[in-house]
Amino acid sequence: MQLALVLPPLTQLNAPYPATAYLARALRDHGITCTQRDLGIEWILRLYSRAGLTAVFDHLDTVDDLPEPAWRAIALREAHQAVIDPVVRFLQGKDRTLAPRILDTPFLPRGPRLSAADLDGFGPLAVDDAARHLATLFIADLADLVTSCVDDGFSLIRYQHHLAVGPASFDALAARLARTTLLDTWLDTLADTVTADVVGLSVPFPGNLYGALRIGRRLRARGATVIMGGGYVNTELRDVAEPRLWDHVDALVYDDGEGPLVALLEHLAGGPDRRHRTRTRDGLVWDRPSSLGAGGLRPPATPPEATPVVTPALDIPAAIAAWYGDLRLDGYLQLVDSLNPAHRLWSDGRWNKITLAHGCYWRKCSFCDIQLDYIARYVPARTTRLADAMAEVTADTGTCGFHFVDEAAPPRGLRDLALELLARRQIATFWGNIRFESAFTPDACRLLAAAGLVAVTGGLEVASDRLLARMDKGVTIEQVARAASAFRKAGVLVHAYLMYGFPTQTEEETVDSLEVVRQLFSAGLLSSAFWHRFVLTRHSGIALDPARYGVGVPTLPPNLFAANDLLHTDEAGADPDAFDAVLPRALTAWMRGRELDRPAHTWFDSPVAPTREPPDRIARALTAPLPEPGERLVWLGGDVLDDEGALLLHTREGSTRVKAGRAAMGWLAEVLEAAAPGNPPLKWADARAAFPGDWERFAPTFERVRRTGLVGV
Repeated sequence: MQLALVLPPLTQLNAPYPATAYLARALRDHGITCTQRDLGIEWILRLYSRAGLTAVFDHLDTVDDLPEPAWRAIALREAHQAVIDPVVRFLQGKDRTLAPRILDTPFLPRGPRLSAADLDGFGPLAVDDAARHLATLFIADLADLVTSCVDDGFSLIRYQHHLAVGPASFDALAARLARTTLLDTWLDTLADTVTADVVGLSVPFPGNLYGALRIGRRLRARGATVIMGGGYVNTELRDVAEPRLWDHVDALVYDDGEGPLVALLEHLAGGPDRRHRTRTRDGLVWDRPSSLGAGGLRPPATPPEATPVVTPALDIPAAIAAWYGDLRLDGYLQLVDSLNPAHRLWSDGRWNKITLAHGCYWRKCSFCDIQLDYIARYVPARTTRLADAMAEVTADTGTCGFHFVDEAAPPRGLRDLALELLARRQIATFWGNIRFESAFTPDACRLLAAAGLVAVTGGLEVASDRLLARMDKGVTIEQVARAASAFRKAGVLVHAYLMYGFPTQTEEETVDSLEVVRQLFSAGLLSSAFWHRFVLTRHSGIALDPARYGVGVPTLPPNLFAANDLLHTDEAGADPDAFDAVLPRALTAWMRGRELDRPAHTWFDSPVAPTREPPDRIARALTAPLPEPGERLVWLGGDVLDDEGALLLHTREGSTRVKAGRAAMGWLAEVLEAAAPGNPPLKWADARAAFPGDWERFAPTFERVRRTGLVGV
């Protein structure tokens, strides 16, 4: 039996979405071989080629009613066809010599986006970055041309997304699947090159569903068995009862996928039937509720004719790191599509994916899918296993950059991994999502930065005391400010997720939230942020008890195919439509260091009351004294040298000379030596108890040593 794991169009262009790579590692560790294909990037590279653009322009010759930018593109057809292959090579990192020509000469044909390019965020030495930004806008202009004239469901990061998002009927999907555009012909051709007997299609987002169904239908017609899983399947299709779906796929697998996929493969090969968390045309097979671990999850609701069959789960540990296998990593495009520093981490460069823990250690936020396995079942990975996996992936890919894809990286797990990496002298660069925990002290953040942490993204959400408590976020504004300050002082980029339109959020609270965000930027605590509009999802805590949160949920229409995003009414809250443009506009200015003194209420299009927040709220939150060292002391510097009766302490940032009494100096030298990473843990309490002399007199010297590089975590 030949197995292929396939990513259908379309997710991201800078790297393969990690779903198939995680599955491939788990299958490999279980003795099952497979191939991987990212048909999304293959499809995009077919479009963005001389042959692809030739076909696009030939198609435009058959269209009568074209928008004005299309006529300009047609007039510059030969220029587009001439530059596209070099531009793609440049964005793949294969020909950086093109940068000055893109930046300084009339090389790229200018469409609307490229004509409006703003390079103010790039310095005079950022030639490569600025050129990649212009090349990205050129690519985006061509995407707009394709969307407006060839296939209105196309965009650079999704395909036919509108057919699958929100409460969706299969009718629209079926109608679109009955048509074939130029882009579809290329997708059909690519599907024909997948020759495996069993094909797993990963559908993480709505923008992958149409491509997966089209590919699946074609593969099934050839006789292959098609299995579909991923984030969209887990959230949207848990209760699916659409008979037409089975013309495109043979089975759906839920949650992590590793165990259900292996059990299904065994069954297909004639082995024992240990299928679980799997749906086929014949119904749903689930596992025992006790096997679900923490969270008390139940099998999804099903129609009477598809009663779940309860079987023992096949225990296949979830992979903690991606394994890219035969994916061609050099084919992806390093786009610079945003000046937002955190967004650049996502889209610029390829980060290896790794996971500190399955699930979320907090799992309480009322807006989150806390009923589902990927949140509710928390299983941390062993630290040594993580470090081993990072070393292996670095050797396989040639890059040591890692994105931790946890819902929220646990502080203890991050600390232990940092200690392990430092003890091994293993080089890694990493970033990921966190909660703004009080555990992220200045010392803890310095340790993480020393081990390779470069950025964190975390949820501030509504930045309102009342609403943070109402959503059970578990943080306060002051706590967020202190944690963000600790990260920024350690040199770590901080990005905040922001939310508006949360149930019962008033206009006054929205103004106050904007003011808090302004103060955070003004104090230099945030590097970037992004406003998300609240969406009610059916597996969230709010959906479990909408009356408690003051929302109404209208009855869904019958015969829906997918319904994860729920319509809702909020009589007590303000209309979020009024804030859709205002909040991002202010944020864009603040991220560029502009208008940070402008009062928050003046950004709104219609008159609103000034903020009720004190103008020094964030400043006051940062006045707390430096906390005592944590449990374990760790020295981040090098060897300690004698210097004429003093100690010379060297760190990567510089040197510090420390002088005190002979006994105190001897104690300090022993402490720093014992606190080096890789040595047995040195407890702060034990070190303090062993100090030979008057601690109060030595305390200021010790604080200098702490600032130099002795941290307590």
